[in-house]
Amino acid sequence: MSKSSTLIELNSVYKTYFLGTQKVKALKNINFSIMHGDFIAIAGPSGSGKSSLLNLISMIDEPTNGEILYGDVKIKDLTDNQITSFRNKKIGIVFQNYNLIPVLNAVENVAFPLQINKVSKKESIERASNLLEEVGLGEHLNHRPNNLSGGQKQRVAIARALITNPEIVIADEPTAALDSKTGMDIINLMKHLNETKKTTFIFSSHDPKVIDNVDSVITLRDGEIIQAENAVLKSKEEVINS
Repeated sequence: MSKSSTLIELNSVYKTYFLGTQKVKALKNINFSIMHGDFIAIAGPSGSGKSSLLNLISMIDEPTNGEILYGDVKIKDLTDNQITSFRNKKIGIVFQNYNLIPVLNAVENVAFPLQINKVSKKESIERASNLLEEVGLGEHLNHRPNNLSGGQKQRVAIARALITNPEIVIADEPTAALDSKTGMDIINLMKHLNETKKTTFIFSSHDPKVIDNVDSVITLRDGEIIQAENAVLKSKEEVINS
């Protein structure tokens, strides 16, 4: 798939929440495209709308107004079951707190999405083992999450997100809970996967290490895009200093 082809489009997207009787405008008039093979950061201060935007892109939530297209598919035209199936096949999600299942070991955690999709246990475990080898955890297949470091848990979470061969991986603050060296190792791993597997990655982050290593930065403030640049040197400095 050509990197220049459009993967996801957001057209005039708004998101409004209600906290009791208070209306919160989380996102306002969001318009941009994600291309196949992109390596993007969504940046901005706390409360700028980063997590709300990721929730819309990952189809965990739906916009109040506006339209999101995945290729030529209009997400609003899909039923809940179709959205779940679409998300399971097309999108991998790396949660900030990893969301690993405590009673399962590393290989079982990674194999779990395949088993949900009715892949046999033998094939699921084999594919999960191979992927864990690829992300540098070949010696930790049988370790449960409480016996893994933060960086190792993040690698398991990344492998789990990749196991269904998704077109896009969405990561919420992927380095937030990691020390500087481990965070850089995780960024380099994701960049390697982006380059070798052509998987699209989109992050929310205000970490300079992430901002310095992505191809483009979309900067939010108060729910609006204030900058969206492919040549990101200027916006990197503004994001880091915001």
